[in-house]
Amino acid sequence: MTYIKTDSGRAEVAGRSRALSAVQRRVLIVVDGKKTVNDLGAFVRVGELEVALEHLLREGLIESTDFVAPLQLPAAPGFAAAAVDVTEPRRAATCPQEFEKVRDEASRFVSDRLGAAGQPICEAIDRCSSPAELRKLLRGVEIFIGQRLSAETTQAFARHFGSLLL
Repeated sequence: MTYIKTDSGRAEVAGRSRALSAVQRRVLIVVDGKKTVNDLGAFVRVGELEVALEHLLREGLIESTDFVAPLQLPAAPGFAAAAVDVTEPRRAATCPQEFEKVRDEASRFVSDRLGAAGQPICEAIDRCSSPAELRKLLRGVEIFIGQRLSAETTQAFARHFGSLLL
C-alpha cells in the first residue's frame, strides 16, 4: 500500500500548523506516493507506524493511492521485503550483500574517527546481522560519537547511515 500527501498534508509540512508528534510528522514528511507501508516502517520504531498512519488519515493529511505493491519474501530474517519491481536499486534494507557493504562502511567510519577507542563499537557493528539490528545499534553509537567528535560529524554520520539503511 502506498500513500500520498493531501493538499492539507503538504501545507502542514510547509507550515507546521498542527500539533503532530515527532513520529507523525516524520511519517508525513516521507510519504511520497512511492514508498510502500513496508518502506515507511524503516523510519519509525516497531509498532509506531500503524498508529501514525491512522492519525494522518483521520486528519486528512494523507490518502491512499489504492496501489498495492507486490512484495517478495524477505531475503533473510530482519530484512524488509523488497518490491517486485526489478528496476528498484538494491538496498541495504532488502539485500544482504548491500547490507554487508553498509555495515563494513559504518565499522570503517568508527575505526577511522575513533581509532583504538572505537574497537569495541566496530566489533558490535560487525556482529549485526540485519538492518534493523544495525539501526538500533547505530542510535547508541551516534550518542557515543557525539560525545567525542563534532556535532557536524555526528549529524553527518546519522544522516548518511540512516539513509543507507532504508
